[in-house]
Parts: sequence; C-alpha cells; structure tokens
Amino acid sequence: MTERPTHCPSCLQAGSPVDRITLKALLTGDGLRRGIPAQPRFCGTADCPVVYFDVDGGATFTEAELTVRVYAKHSNDAETPVCYCFGVNVGAMANGERARELRESVAREVQAQHCACEVKNPKGGCCLGDLVRLERGRETEVTASCCAS
Repeated sequence: MTERPTHCPSCLQAGSPVDRITLKALLTGDGLRRGIPAQPRFCGTADCPVVYFDVDGGATFTEAELTVRVYAKHSNDAETPVCYCFGVNVGAMANGERARELRESVAREVQAQHCACEVKNPKGGCCLGDLVRLERGRETEVTASCCAS
C-alpha cells in the first residue's frame, strides 16, 4: 500500500487535514465546479499560492478560488480576518489592550459554542491560537521598543 501525500505539491510543506465542509463553504462557484477532494489538506505556508490540495490526486485550489482572504497567507495585512466568525482582523489586534479584549471576547464565544470555525475559517479550525500569537507578538514588540537602551 502506498502512502498518501500529505505535503503541498507546490511548496512541499506538510499540509493539515481539513474537513470537506470547509471547502464547500469557502470555494467560489468555479472552485466548487472542479469538485471537492475526498481528503483535502490546507497549506498555511505564507508564500505558497496553494490553499487546499487533494491527497488523492493532483487537484489544488488557490486563494483566487476562495470567497475570503486567508490569514495564513496575509498575516501582515491589517484588513485580513484572523477570526472569521466574529470579524476580528489583523489591524484590530494591533492595539495591545484592545487585542486582549478581542481575544477574551472570542474565547468566551468559542467556549459557549457560538462559533463556526470549521466552515468559516479557511484552515478549518479555531482562530484562538492565532489571536494569542498576535496578542503576544504585539506585547513582545512593545516590550522590546520601550525597554531597549
């Protein structure tokens, strides 16, 4: 038995499994017409044009075939969503105190099961880790700039 490829055919980085419902929710009509792979994977490599690829064949989908911008591909763009369920974008996370409030608010909603990450977030999962990294990254930048001699 041959092992199925789990690496993106474009950048050769490991892709993460994503549910088919995510692609059904986020692909444009043209993307949907190409068919939904049985076992799609998400490529989060920033400089790779591929967003989804098929482990069973050669199909790939780029951001042009999605209805949303992909945070993993545009993490420095202020207008790019980080939280697709509650509308938090990269720019909103630039303010340290506001970033904490937004992350805490999203965390409460996730805990209450009010999110739809599997269908709204291109990576097919929760954004809380991304929000925490953005919040911590901003804190690190502030600490480094205010304490440097």
